[in-house]
Amino acid sequence: MQPETHPVHVNEDAVRADLAAIDALPALEAGIQESTVALARQLSYDGALTVGGLEEEIRFYQRRSVEAVLELGKRLMLLKELAGHGCFIESLERLGIERTMATRIINATQKFSNVASTQLLTLPKMNQTKLLELLVLDDDEVEALAEGETVCGINKDDVNNMSVSELRRAIRQARAEKEAGIAQAKAGVSGELAAKDRLIAEGKKRIAELVEEKNKRECMTEGELTAELERALSEATLLAVGALIPARKVVDRLRALDHCPQGLYVAAQGALHRIVTEVQSIALDYGIGLDFGLPAGDADPDFGDGLDDPNAGEVFGNESGLGQQG
Repeated sequence: MQPETHPVHVNEDAVRADLAAIDALPALEAGIQESTVALARQLSYDGALTVGGLEEEIRFYQRRSVEAVLELGKRLMLLKELAGHGCFIESLERLGIERTMATRIINATQKFSNVASTQLLTLPKMNQTKLLELLVLDDDEVEALAEGETVCGINKDDVNNMSVSELRRAIRQARAEKEAGIAQAKAGVSGELAAKDRLIAEGKKRIAELVEEKNKRECMTEGELTAELERALSEATLLAVGALIPARKVVDRLRALDHCPQGLYVAAQGALHRIVTEVQSIALDYGIGLDFGLPAGDADPDFGDGLDDPNAGEVFGNESGLGQQG
């Protein structure tokens, strides 16, 4: 059984156009070659006229252009040394070189004239513009880059293969990140120093207050000192009592509940016990006798109603000894 065949449709017009283009190709190439030769004569150029040959010569002159920058920089440095600043500016104007460009060329010469950096200068795709972009690097960074290390996120191959804009962007981004890190570190150090300065200032202020208080006491009579201490004690008492108002408000809210959970009762008991214990500690330290017994009439007979006291009938902490101080 023979396979089924299908007719093939050929676009004869397209085929004829392709054949005509192929036939015209030698003439077209000859025309391009002729115009290229004419341009070469016009430019007094007698080198290779092939794509590969021209690319190789371009690389050669790119390297020469880098060398020319360094040689120009050497002579600018010597001219500046010889002529002095004022005359050097006049020389730049006669040469048609802007001061900023002269400065960059001199900086490039100083940075890249050492032996270590020559490995960068001999890169096949190195040129003047790339050389000037590398000026932002420190001397040790240039040396490290030339020796094959990675600097600012780029290495020697990157310098060779990147375009000028890519190289500029990579270096600037890395420098910006580095500067941001340094600024952040400085801010952290500054914050720590500021905190230490505040502590020192507060300490000095407190010492000055204590010295002033001591000098003041030494100049007082016994009666004046007694009156001063009574006044201070009264102020401190008012502050302490005022500080207990929030605790009283919370206990009032607790008492307003229809039923107080065991945990809340224990928490309230512990909070008040802590306050009483602190007062008792002050009394013990200074041998001051205290009596925490309250007249029966002052107590609230309904205070415990609604509270689930898990410690009913037990003595809490040192409460049994609160009335026995002194």
